[in-house]
Amino acid sequence: MSYRTLLSSIAAVTTAAMLIPSAAVAAVPTSARMVALGDSITRAAVADGTQNAQPQNSWSTGTSTAVDSHLRRLEAYGVDMTGGNYAKGGDRSTHLATQATDALANADADYVTILIGGNDICYASTPAGTTSPDTFEANVRRALDIVRAENPDTRVLLASVPSMMSLYRVGRDNFLIRARWSLIGICPVMLADPTDTSSAANERRAAVEARVDEYNRRLAKLAAERGNVFYDNGAVHNTSFTSSDLSILDGFHPSLSGQNKIAQATWNEAVRQGVFDVD
Repeated sequence: MSYRTLLSSIAAVTTAAMLIPSAAVAAVPTSARMVALGDSITRAAVADGTQNAQPQNSWSTGTSTAVDSHLRRLEAYGVDMTGGNYAKGGDRSTHLATQATDALANADADYVTILIGGNDICYASTPAGTTSPDTFEANVRRALDIVRAENPDTRVLLASVPSMMSLYRVGRDNFLIRARWSLIGICPVMLADPTDTSSAANERRAAVEARVDEYNRRLAKLAAERGNVFYDNGAVHNTSFTSSDLSILDGFHPSLSGQNKIAQATWNEAVRQGVFDVD
């Protein structure tokens, strides 16, 4: 069904909830399909402290009770949701178009979430080697064009790129997290030699965060150009994480509590902007 129908259905369910018992509300026959695009964060890699991706624990399309995902929140309004998680660990913005094509090959979507950019930063060994902002913008634009071509009514939420500087500050004074970063060699452009506070090291980290900030400005620009595309206004980037919000396996990916924080922050912003017609 179209997203306009989805919004009307949610509004009807919300109104009905004020008038009739919840058991009857749950029986309202509405359905919708949502799709998640992105990288290992949206695949919920190592979220519960065990290996491999755990899409059931994703902030976006997760189905487990461990995370109050967007999909589960929509279901709470009586919408019969189906979700496809096409995010892939290691993918960068250049892979988004393929993800979007695969996701929409058999059916369009009423709602799409995109969280990408971490690997555009972390695959590089120097700030200059990260994906250029122009290329990042073009890659995301290409994916948005694919979604729009399939269904111009589809609503898209562009989640901001997480703050690499905030991640560094959470882990730099934690011996166990630093040890995991070193052992895995994860995101060295930001996290290598975390105890090095020399001018060169600080300038490197500042340059990385500046690139993240520029990616987010480009996401905001893309959303401003399109009526059905919404930027989270930095909700993910500005979320305050603690060490417990990071996976115990790598001190990098969100834990279950981290996934919940992303879900909450992005949901609040989506509702504020009217992506969903809910109270």
